[in-house]
Amino acid sequence: MSQMKSPEDRLLSSVEIGTLCAFYGGLLTERQRQALELHYMEDLSLGEIAQQLNVSRQNVHELITRSAEKLRSYEAALGAAGRMKRMLRELNEVSSLLSDAQTRPDQAPSLARQAQEMIQTIITQEEDAHGI
Repeated sequence: MSQMKSPEDRLLSSVEIGTLCAFYGGLLTERQRQALELHYMEDLSLGEIAQQLNVSRQNVHELITRSAEKLRSYEAALGAAGRMKRMLRELNEVSSLLSDAQTRPDQAPSLARQAQEMIQTIITQEEDAHGI
């Protein structure tokens, strides 16, 4: 018998699958998307989903498992969600540097230069990722 996931693990899974659905959900069938949304976003149990889809609980479990694996395989091959997460983290760092530059005028030129270098790095990474 499988162990119950902790609330933290369920939240992390929901965030992961939600993010992957945002990037790759269009590559799934309507039924696959629906099962994932009902389970991860609406937090319905397998039994509740089985009733809604008029299938067995086992069928729902297999559908959700296969669909989540498919999303993860798309991310492993394409990496779009990971690149976006990295880019957002780096842009937050740029924003922080620019905020610091406003509050520390004596260091503003150096901080602005660092921010500019980070932005150029982000652009280069995205161009490389897309073969531009």
